[in-house]
Amino acid sequence: MIIVDKLKLRNILTTKFPFFLALIIFALITLAPAADALAEKTVCDFQNRECFTEGGYPACYSKVDIQKYYEFTEKGQTALAEGLISDDTRCIKLNGNEKAAMMDKGQGFVKFVLRGSNKTLWAKREALYAN
Repeated sequence: MIIVDKLKLRNILTTKFPFFLALIIFALITLAPAADALAEKTVCDFQNRECFTEGGYPACYSKVDIQKYYEFTEKGQTALAEGLISDDTRCIKLNGNEKAAMMDKGQGFVKFVLRGSNKTLWAKREALYAN
């Protein structure tokens, strides 16, 4: 009886297991790129009807302030950079997935307005994306 069970197990492992393993590998290879394509974000541009904010990026009410922020961070002056962000009359940190409309772009920065607001903001180009 034990010998028969071992033979059945050996038969299953040698004939059916490689088939199921090949099927699983095939499914992973074909479905993985499709999942990446769905999750890929593209840079927001004028032809996009809707753009969204990327969470954590700074945005300022003037282009000069956002340029200063990145100038401070590049020089390692994080206290000065965070001082700009903490002053909510000059800059804010963006929440993720807020709808935005791009108004202008130049020198790696974008000018945009958040939906429901009439205040324009400036941020790095990567701070806005389109699906």
